[in-house]
Amino acid sequence: MPTVAARLLGLEDKPDASLSELSEVISLDVYLASTLLRYANSAAYNLVNKVETVERAALVLGFNTVRDVSLSLSLTKALAGQPGAQLDYNIFWQRSLLAAEAARVLGKAVKEKARDELFLAALLQDIGMLALDRVRPDLYAQLGDGQLRHQSVAELEQRNLKFDHARFGGALLQEWGMHERTVKAVLESHSDHAEDEDMFAACVATSGFIADFFLSGGGDEAYATVSRELYRVFSIRDSQCMQILLQVDQAIHSNQDLYAEVVNSAGEIDVVGKIGGERERDDSAAVINGDFASISQQRLLEDNLDNEGVMSPAAFENSLKNSFRMLRGQPISVAMVSINNLHELRGLYGDKVITLLLKVASRKILECIRIEDFITRYGDTFAIILLGARAKDAVRVVERIVNLFEDARYTVADGNRVALKLCAGVAGSSEDINFDSEQALMNGAAMVLQRARKQGDYVICDELPERRLKALG
Repeated sequence: MPTVAARLLGLEDKPDASLSELSEVISLDVYLASTLLRYANSAAYNLVNKVETVERAALVLGFNTVRDVSLSLSLTKALAGQPGAQLDYNIFWQRSLLAAEAARVLGKAVKEKARDELFLAALLQDIGMLALDRVRPDLYAQLGDGQLRHQSVAELEQRNLKFDHARFGGALLQEWGMHERTVKAVLESHSDHAEDEDMFAACVATSGFIADFFLSGGGDEAYATVSRELYRVFSIRDSQCMQILLQVDQAIHSNQDLYAEVVNSAGEIDVVGKIGGERERDDSAAVINGDFASISQQRLLEDNLDNEGVMSPAAFENSLKNSFRMLRGQPISVAMVSINNLHELRGLYGDKVITLLLKVASRKILECIRIEDFITRYGDTFAIILLGARAKDAVRVVERIVNLFEDARYTVADGNRVALKLCAGVAGSSEDINFDSEQALMNGAAMVLQRARKQGDYVICDELPERRLKALG
């Protein structure tokens, strides 16, 4: 075990360990310290003030989170730097990271308290494969693409060794002195947990099914396997299964830079679950894109998006596409909130003031939406995906946002107090019908936003899919 990892592990058995002790250990590894700070300042946490010290990161993220993330990074970097004989390390670490994020999302869904430890346990559940690849370099020689089928790996091991990598990995972690709960979860990662009251071990085992779903590229068969397993083990129904997959997708995109040195192709991981295949497109697509195109082409202060705590437009649009594929007709809405006087204020006060105002605006909007929702900015317009929300529910969210700004005034450099004049458009599901494509939904929101702009400041307009049907009729 790496020295830093061993010392971090020692802190688990020291309940009175201080922040300074934790910081001292992490600071022994420059890579570890710098990566942790980058993580604390990433869009995953959307912090207003920059975190510049390990101690500050622990205060913001929590002692256990910092310790466990640091332990994960220390172990994965050390192990990834010692390639074995026949395994494809890129596939191995992709599956491990997907499983780790999946376990954390699952832990939240089933209210498991030790979610950060879940991340580490799921990350290391296949560590036995690395060890076996070293001591038996011929073992995986004929595996080939079979590494993508995890069951094939375990069957190969059983035929040749009479045990699998779960047992071997559990024994290794036990020798390293890992937490008893983590060792048990790894030992039982191939066990059936349908009747098990140990939710921690069940989350670790089931995380592997979710990881395999993404690695396989999705599809109806892969989705059916995940859905069946989540229901069998946790009684999680189909609609919640889709939400979990979407949250894992978002988590891996948010955090994959953490492990960029471990997984060389981290930026190329395709975690878009292609459930039911590609949607059919018709010649109306060009028309559908019309209203949204005028908004999406805005490029005002694009470089500030990370500082504002919102995602890139490309990631936002990808998330909407995934949502349509994976939510399968469940309610979904898009809201577009425009700052009508932003360009006027820019002409009066310049980009520096506008940058600060946009940061304030994004922070206030983020306060009004849930963590599972998505937000980006196109020029003077914020776009928000509200998962599971019908149009009427989305309108209530937007009303809260607009009300925050209607009477607010912000002091700028010369002492003047300015208002941000908002209006909004909402398009989304009604009680009985959904939009038939993500393009139609975005275009619907853009269309009613234009209508709201014409009516004046602080106006909200909404669009339901049946109105479009009546217009076509």
